[in-house]
Amino acid sequence: MYDINDDELKEMYESPGKSEIKLGKGISPTDPLSSLTQEKFIILNEQASLREVIDNLQKYHIGCVLLENNTKISGIFTERDIVQNIVGNRHNLEEESVVDFMTKSPDTLHRDDPIAYALNKMISGGYRHIPIVDANDKPTGVIALQDIINHLGDYFFDDIVNLPPTPLRDQTQREGG
Repeated sequence: MYDINDDELKEMYESPGKSEIKLGKGISPTDPLSSLTQEKFIILNEQASLREVIDNLQKYHIGCVLLENNTKISGIFTERDIVQNIVGNRHNLEEESVVDFMTKSPDTLHRDDPIAYALNKMISGGYRHIPIVDANDKPTGVIALQDIINHLGDYFFDDIVNLPPTPLRDQTQREGG
């Protein structure tokens, strides 16, 4: 017997997906932040010029730059700061320092903190990036909301992508009643 959905199902299950990604297990809110693949990050001195910071954001395609003073984190500067404080205003990007525009003393987490802590801080604080620091408050990374979303998307890829991008045939009748 021929089922009209056989072609669709065959296409769906044989389509090349993200086969190079092999995850052993999904994440749980109690897993440590170290279990996630983290966004690459840049650390600059808080006296860096706005031009230097913006150039680094563009060059490395990242969403934030961590700023430090005496090897301790002193602030974070994100793409949101650019949109809200820089764009549309007449700033001399070479002369002005990022210290005047950064978020000072951002919330930080440690690598062994649970993912639930990061999600809670992000949702309650309204931000997408949290610096990761060691016991001496030295920056060691950044966790982004996108990192969590990407991991879930990779792990549950087959469940999320359940239909081919374009159906093999057009629907001729309405579905349902």
